[in-house]
Amino acid sequence: PPHLFAIANVAYSKMVDAKHNQCIIISGESGSGKTEATKLILRYLAAVHHRHKDSVTHQILEATPLLESFGNAKTVRNDNSSRFGKYIEIFLQDGVICGAITSQYLLEKSRIVFQAKNERNYHIFYEMLAGLSSQQKQRFYLQEAETYYYLNQGGNCEIWGKDDGEDFLRLLSSMEVLGFSPDEQNSIFRILSSVLHLGNVYFEKYETDSQEVASVVSAHEIRVVAELLQVSPEGLQKSITYKATETMREKIFTPLTVESAVDARDAVAKILYSLIFNWLTDRINRLVSPKAETMSIAILDIYGFEDLSINSFEQLCINYANEYLQYFFNKIIFKLEQEE
Repeated sequence: PPHLFAIANVAYSKMVDAKHNQCIIISGESGSGKTEATKLILRYLAAVHHRHKDSVTHQILEATPLLESFGNAKTVRNDNSSRFGKYIEIFLQDGVICGAITSQYLLEKSRIVFQAKNERNYHIFYEMLAGLSSQQKQRFYLQEAETYYYLNQGGNCEIWGKDDGEDFLRLLSSMEVLGFSPDEQNSIFRILSSVLHLGNVYFEKYETDSQEVASVVSAHEIRVVAELLQVSPEGLQKSITYKATETMREKIFTPLTVESAVDARDAVAKILYSLIFNWLTDRINRLVSPKAETMSIAILDIYGFEDLSINSFEQLCINYANEYLQYFFNKIIFKLEQEE
């Protein structure tokens, strides 16, 4: 296959000479090197017409490890699998990078609450637990990764050859380059901690009026989550043990079963993490978006085709997209062959 730098160079040359926007599509099964290929193409575009002390280019490159910590995880096939898709538009003015816009899609939210055997949750949780100081961990009521239900389902919480503590320091360095204030960083870690504690909220069933309903067993975890999220413990507990139905005149609260309460708890955890991920992407885009309309080279990084024992809805969508993309490639290639 052609070298990645050669592909990037062709796209760059065509953009400069023909004045047409370019797009590089990176696809393949999980573990085939798509994430690394994306990083190498970005490095090439940053170096091809480099300008000394270009802060925008540096910030764009530093956004990659940040999104990797929050969007990548260990699967049975790949220790650093992207669990989201991204479309990065690199804008260039006079051949020099002047901005970028990242669009992300189909974050695998189910991974936040469930991991198959020999898999892990998103890297950021383990990096945070390995890298935070003892005072910070005490402030967020954090313990070892093995104590959290959302982290220990896969078995081993470590990856051979990966130092989560070192990667956390790298993450903090990226956040500093991208202008995240200490308060913003603390808010991120506080919400991530609340997600972990939420997973340790358990329920038991009891009967009232001949109806089986859920009752929270771990009241301490509810108080911790409520403190971290700065909400009332009573309101939080009610939100995961009752279903609210609004009518024209009133709001009716119906108690949930244990199974429904677990689903409600997991739904809160998934939306919290999803909102953080969306906010991070928007925050980076606001910082490095171009000031004027220019030519661009886009990189589409589709996360890999996988067939797991339990597949998420997002994985189904990605598998379909990969299959359709392969069909599109074959169609184009056969058409070109027939024309020749």
